Amino acid sequence: MGNSIKDIRRKIKSIRSTRQITKAMELVATSKMKKAVDNAVNLRSYGYSAMNILAKLSKKQKDSHPYLKDRDVKNVLVLLFTTDKGLCGGLNTNLFRKTTHLIASLEKDYPQAAIHFVTSGRKGADFLRRMGKTVDMAFPAYSVHPKFSDIFPLSRTALKGFDKGNYDQVYVIYPDFESMLLQKPVARRLLPFSPVVFEQMLSELGSKFTKIAAPVEKDIDYKLEPSPYYIAQNIIPQLIEVQLYQAVLETAASEHSARMVAMQNATKAADDLLSDFVLTYNQVRQGAITAEIAEIASSSAAIG
Repeated sequence: MGNSIKDIRRKIKSIRSTRQITKAMELVATSKMKKAVDNAVNLRSYGYSAMNILAKLSKKQKDSHPYLKDRDVKNVLVLLFTTDKGLCGGLNTNLFRKTTHLIASLEKDYPQAAIHFVTSGRKGADFLRRMGKTVDMAFPAYSVHPKFSDIFPLSRTALKGFDKGNYDQVYVIYPDFESMLLQKPVARRLLPFSPVVFEQMLSELGSKFTKIAAPVEKDIDYKLEPSPYYIAQNIIPQLIEVQLYQAVLETAASEHSARMVAMQNATKAADDLLSDFVLTYNQVRQGAITAEIAEIASSSAAIG
């Protein structure tokens, strides 16, 4: 009986230590989450406007720039945004599932095309390597106060690769922050930009942009000076960079929210488990005390 009490005490001590860790991680994630969510939400209006401009350019000036024209697909670049660390629920697992579906779709549509991967986040790079895929470049996750300049290496890789013909299509996969309890994996084509892809993305994101959606405009032809090519060449790369920065912010907000909820659930589970072990400990201890009293009473009776 004494060994049982000792084992239970050890388990209670271990659970309390684990609970302290999960509670501390929950508080840290909560403090980071608020700013990350604010950053992601604040850029959405600008990000939507940037995509709206791209949609208009692609409709009116479809042949004005290579960024707006489809080409024969021989090489595809996939930008995957994940986290460096785990303990964030099913966030990365959902992203991996989305990545697997995109790879299967690309291999079906373009069986002769080579798929290249650039990752942000150690978990994504490890996942692709386990699949037997080659990761061209791997960057750390931008989870702590990401700045706009942080995405320049990614944007230059995508834009220069597309300009040189190294990539014929560029896709981006990231978790879209919808709420603290829901982070939806999103996979969409970044280049060449297509209004069809834009409409599809909006339908996937649901009513997220209803408050900032632009009013219905008349179908007006604009005169672009000095030329449609010059405007597209200077504006589209900046708008693409905004889309990547939005993906970085959405990933950071999703990571901290998912980790906060996961650690909150872990702390609650530790509390429940601790209560069960404390109750068991008290019952075992009471049983041991009762047995000792019975032995003393029996000894007294035998002596008397």
